[in-house]
Amino acid sequence: MASRIEWHKVKPATVRDELIELAIALALIAVGWLSLPTLLLAVLAELLATVALSWYFYPQRGLRRHLADVAKMFGLLCFLAIFILAAYAGAGGFANGPWPDARSLLGVVLLVAVRGGLLLREARASSDPRLYWARSALMRGGALIVGSFLAAFTCFLPGVLLAQALAPVWPSRAADLAIASVYLITLGVLACIISTMSEQEIVDISGNPYID
Repeated sequence: MASRIEWHKVKPATVRDELIELAIALALIAVGWLSLPTLLLAVLAELLATVALSWYFYPQRGLRRHLADVAKMFGLLCFLAIFILAAYAGAGGFANGPWPDARSLLGVVLLVAVRGGLLLREARASSDPRLYWARSALMRGGALIVGSFLAAFTCFLPGVLLAQALAPVWPSRAADLAIASVYLITLGVLACIISTMSEQEIVDISGNPYID
């Protein structure tokens, strides 16, 4: 991908998908079916599932190295989550305790299982499974990783300020709405940037997405 972002190459479908995801997430938060901690759990679960399922497409890497990849991804996301959750706490989050309820956790498991299963099925049925997996799962995984890193900063500013502005209007949901919206917008911007990658760049990544 070129060092200069070519915004005119952003795929409209990516913008549409990210806006839909943002709207659905905020709607679920508004009705109390989703919280920022649950959203982070969903991102963590999706990334771990992506790394784990990649073993099917890159068996030559070996099971031990794939397990190490899963462990490293888990550690990295937990580390980044500390900063995002700190912003959430600073914005007045955790009013109902630190842990999501059982219904939310079940929803995360089901959503990730369905998404991962569908992607795996579609990739296996495609003419070039590795390329399909790289274009769909790995590109999204990259956006989630880099976006979560940037969100460790953006969730403090403007996330906390936005929560403070919403608090007088909707005190019970202000922290979740503010931090989650900033987090998802950050992820969405990264997804749009990644969508500008050329087909040849994705082909190259699909051949060997690992840097070690």
